[in-house]
Amino acid sequence: MLRGLFTLAALVIGLLPLLSAAARYPSYGTLQTTTSSGVLNVVINNTYSTINLFDLHVQSDLANLIETLQANDTDIRVVVFSSANKQFFIGHIDVEYFLPGYASPLPLYDPGFPDMLFPVALLWNITQLPQATIAVVEGRTRGIGNEFLMSCDMRFASTAPSVLFAQLETSLGVNPGAGGGMYLSRLIGRGRAFEYVLSSADVDARTAARVGWVNRAFDSPRALHQYVQALAARIALFPAAGIIATKAGINAVSRPAREVIVKEAQDVIAALIGTPAVQGAFERFIRVTNNQSIGPVELNYGEEVGRLFA
Repeated sequence: MLRGLFTLAALVIGLLPLLSAAARYPSYGTLQTTTSSGVLNVVINNTYSTINLFDLHVQSDLANLIETLQANDTDIRVVVFSSANKQFFIGHIDVEYFLPGYASPLPLYDPGFPDMLFPVALLWNITQLPQATIAVVEGRTRGIGNEFLMSCDMRFASTAPSVLFAQLETSLGVNPGAGGGMYLSRLIGRGRAFEYVLSSADVDARTAARVGWVNRAFDSPRALHQYVQALAARIALFPAAGIIATKAGINAVSRPAREVIVKEAQDVIAALIGTPAVQGAFERFIRVTNNQSIGPVELNYGEEVGRLFA
């Protein structure tokens, strides 16, 4: 009897870290979370948008999640981001955010970085997390959606036709405001970054893997998820201090400086947004995308971008 009680007690004690982690990581509205042996799986599911917009709902939930992760939680050592929407990982930012009259309940600037706009700071904070971060891409991701990927430590993708990557800002008369072009130039080289960012072209997963935009591309969802979960589980075995120190060293030489992102990306787009030409482009974008809903333009932006200028 006593042996059974001791065994039960040992089991409960062993489960306490997992139970406490689960308690700290509930669902965050548009972010559904589960934990398993040091790995936090985060599924992006913006039910307010058919294209998984990076809107105020996602931004608010992501800020809450990041705040919890920033506490240097040693129970969670790897964060895996994926999407419930297999057509769109993250479509792009909510363009209405930039139009007159849009009232957001979120602060304009981040409380922790008063010189950084709130969504830009969110992505910077992802790069700063003490956990290793992995993105699993099974749908389209453009604009700030791609910048979200750039902020993660690793990116793995499906080769399904629905997986397309793009920095589309140039087609709207602006620049990637959270440093997407800067990250890309370091990942794929200056020439290719100019090619893809200036053209606002869609890039398929095989091409993305070949040029270094993503780590690897997999022909089957099963192979993709098996590889990522095995990688995450392996990293989660290691001491948190080693993960944190390794990330800091790699970030020091591979990530644009925060001040450069602010001055050469964020402040540049902020100056352009209010100009008549850009406001007109945003209004046309809202119109041709049928108010940023699933349809020909959002599905095939690289091919349909000419509609903006028709």
